[in-house]
This record gives sequence, structure tokens and C-alpha cells, in this order.
Amino acid sequence: MLKQLFLLLLFTFITPLSACNIDIYANEKMKPKVYFEDGQAKGILIEMMLYIGNDIGCQFNFKFSTWARAYRSMINGKGGVIGLSKTQNREKIIHYSDVMYVEDILLVTHIDHPFEYSNINDLAGKTVITSRGVNFSDEFDNAVKNKIFTYVNDNGDIAKRLERVAKKRVDVAIISPGTFSFNNAFVINPKLLAIKDQLYIIPTAFRHDPNYLGFSKKFDRQVFLKNFNRSMKKAKELGIFSNIEDKYHHLQQ
Repeated sequence: MLKQLFLLLLFTFITPLSACNIDIYANEKMKPKVYFEDGQAKGILIEMMLYIGNDIGCQFNFKFSTWARAYRSMINGKGGVIGLSKTQNREKIIHYSDVMYVEDILLVTHIDHPFEYSNINDLAGKTVITSRGVNFSDEFDNAVKNKIFTYVNDNGDIAKRLERVAKKRVDVAIISPGTFSFNNAFVINPKLLAIKDQLYIIPTAFRHDPNYLGFSKKFDRQVFLKNFNRSMKKAKELGIFSNIEDKYHHLQQ
């Protein structure tokens, strides 16, 4: 009888945590929002996930790769993906959390060819490069389909992307998240300093992009997402998430 009672109590305390053990996929080079450095998962979204995991009793296993591979892993039902933008096409196949974080996305061109940006049509006729598998919005998706600009993608290496702009092999590079990623590229690759004065950041942000956690609709995570959103709302009301953002934004100064 005592043995049965012990097993029942053990099951009661262990089950909630073990029942919520989820793989979370992410881009490994999106500092400061999410990145893998010194053998550790770091960044704004990571700390937000850790807070929520602790709050709702869920173990998150962070798995890093290129963005295209991380997105594909989510679509195949291997887990969730963080740092996800929302589009109408994606909403057909993905369950989204509420907004976790909003990042600035920049346009970088050659200093000899600056231009003003107000809407997607200002990119007409240009060659635009960004990471493979990225889709920022329905407007961006439609522009690619309608060939308003020539769309080129890469494996996510910002340094090489900026080099292509400096050498005038492409007209515009889309860089995220924000000026941190732009400046950090020169910290990581000091040789790039030789071309920095050839690059021009368009003053108007390309997009203020909401980031989400997402899961494939093939695997129902709606109950989990309700708990996730409830915890996230609490963290925002308490100022916990804004403190996390401030901590990482100070790295940019």
C-alpha cells in the first residue's frame, strides 16, 4: 500500500514536467534576439522561453541551425520554432503564439546608391538579398511572386551579404535584427571594416517585425499555446520581458 502511494505521489509531481518536453528550433546567428555562443543558447527570445518554461513547468530543448532548416523542422512536426514572422500563407499551416518580441529590420545599400524607403515599391527593379527561407510579410511575399524586385537568398551569413552589397553584386541587403546585427558583423569579421564606409543604412526601417513561437498545425499545440500566452501576458505585465530586452539592448551601446 505504501509503495503504491509513493508511486502515485511520484507520478503526480513528475508528470506535469515530463509531459511538457518540447524541442524548440532557432536560427543560430540572430544576435541579440536568439543565438548559440560558447556552447550555450542565448538571447532575448531564449530568456523569455526559459521564464515561461519555468512558470508553466515545461522543458524546452533548444536546437540551432540555419533559419531554413529550423523552419523545416517545425513544419515537419519536430517541435516549435522561435523568431517566426506571420503571413497569411503561413497561418494556414502554423499555430502561432501571441507576439513575443518586435525587431527592426534594416535595408543596407551601397553608399553610391542611397534611396528613400516608404513602401515595398521603392525596391522595384533592384536586386534584394536576405536569408533563405525568410518571409517577412504578405506584402513581401506578394512582391517576390510578382517579381517587383529580383530576389536572392543566402545561408544567413550577414558578412558575406554585406560584401556583396559593397562589391555592387546586389543592390540591397535585408539585415536583422536591427543595427546590432549590422555592427556585430564587423566585430566578428574585422576584415569587413575595410568596406564599412561603402555601406549605407536606409534611415527608414524596412519593417518592425513581430516575432512569434509557432508549431505546425499537423500536431495540435493549442492547449499548450494558451498556457504559453497566459504566462507571457503575466511576464509582460510584471515588466519581466521588458527587463530582458533592456539587458540585451545595452549590448548594442
